[in-house]
Amino acid sequence: MPVLETLGGALFGVVLQLLFDKLDSHQVLGYFRQRDLDEKLLKKLKRKLMDVNAVIDDAEQKQFSNSLVKEWLDEVRDALYDAEDLLEQINYEFSKTELKVDFKTTPSKVRSFESKMKDVLDDLESILNQKIV
Repeated sequence: MPVLETLGGALFGVVLQLLFDKLDSHQVLGYFRQRDLDEKLLKKLKRKLMDVNAVIDDAEQKQFSNSLVKEWLDEVRDALYDAEDLLEQINYEFSKTELKVDFKTTPSKVRSFESKMKDVLDDLESILNQKIV
């Protein structure tokens, strides 16, 4: 069960740290390296998450007095949920290859992960551009 769902959207700092840890994990890095995917996407995601992290505490305080901030936090939560889901999928795919299961990642699945990563980055970029804090 995804962490954000469990927490009900609270404790963004904990969730962000979890995402930072997953981004730095050998599973995610290994998956990208094995398939010659653009590791710059991981770096970009990390930078976007750092940008979110820089403003999240203030936004969590302001959400109670400003409904627009609350809506912005809802969008952040959704984008973080998407990032977490994507990193979990990548971790799962890498684990299958590590277990030497009769498995081969299809090129379309690899492109799908790359495309999903770009979508998450676009969402975070859009959200950060509209931050109210």
